[in-house]
Amino acid sequence: MPRSRSRRGTRRLFDRWAQVAERLRAAKHLALFLDFDGTLVPLRPRPEDVWLDDSARQVLRRLARHPRLTVCIVSGRRLKDVRRRARVRGARYLGLHGWERDDSPSCATGAQELLRCAKRLLAQCLAGLEGLRVEDKGFTFAVHYRSATLGTVRRARAIVHEALKPFTPPLRVLEGKKVWEVLPSDVEGKGAAVRKLLGELPGAALPVYLGDDATDESAFAALRHGVTVRVGNPRRTKARFCLRDPKEVITFLQKLEAEIA
Repeated sequence: MPRSRSRRGTRRLFDRWAQVAERLRAAKHLALFLDFDGTLVPLRPRPEDVWLDDSARQVLRRLARHPRLTVCIVSGRRLKDVRRRARVRGARYLGLHGWERDDSPSCATGAQELLRCAKRLLAQCLAGLEGLRVEDKGFTFAVHYRSATLGTVRRARAIVHEALKPFTPPLRVLEGKKVWEVLPSDVEGKGAAVRKLLGELPGAALPVYLGDDATDESAFAALRHGVTVRVGNPRRTKARFCLRDPKEVITFLQKLEAEIA
C-alpha cells in the first residue's frame, strides 16, 4: 500500500502537506473548525477529566488573534463546558454538535419534557447493565458505553433503539464514538452548523475541519471543497485527509501557524 494513502484512500495530511500548505497560504481567510474530545485532547473514560493542554492552548490563542483566521471549537459538550475546558480567548464555540451557541434559541418546552421522559425510561431499561453511564446535558442526554463489554453494548443498543421508538421523530439518536446521544430532531448536527457559520464570515473563507468521530462526518460532507481531516481511524470517512491522534493535530496547528505567519 502506498505510504501516502490510508485505508479507503484517505490521504495522510503530512504526506500531502506541500499542496495543502499552498491552499492555506493562498486563502484570503481561513475558517478553522476543531472538534474537542479525541481531536484537540485525548479521549478519557470520564469526560470530566479532560482539559486542553496549555501548550495547545497557546498555539490556538495565537491563531485566534490572526487577522486571516477564525478559530471555532465544535463539540458535543455543552457550550459552557467546552469553553471552560478549552479556555482559548478569541475562539468561537459551538456546543451540542453545533446547535448551542451564544445566540441559540432555547429548547422547546415539549422537547424538554420528551427528553426527561426518554431519559427516565432508558435509565430504567438499562439498569443492571455494567459499563454504561447516562449523562444529562440539559437539552440532550447521552448514554456512554466506553467501559462496557461487546455483549453489553449489543444488548444496550437494541434496548436504546426500541425504547426510543415512541419518542421519534421529535427526538433522534446520534451515534458517536462509544456513545449514543439523544437529542431533539431539530438539532441538525455539525454539518449544518459549520455551513451557517461560514455564511457569516467575510468573503469566501477556506474551511479547515478536524474531527475524530462519526458525528463529524456531516461536517466533512458539507465542506468537500475545504480541507477535511479525520483524526484516528480513517475507515469509512468522508474526510480527504487523516492524522493519527491529538499530538499530530497540535503539530498541524504549529505548521499552520508557520505557513500564515
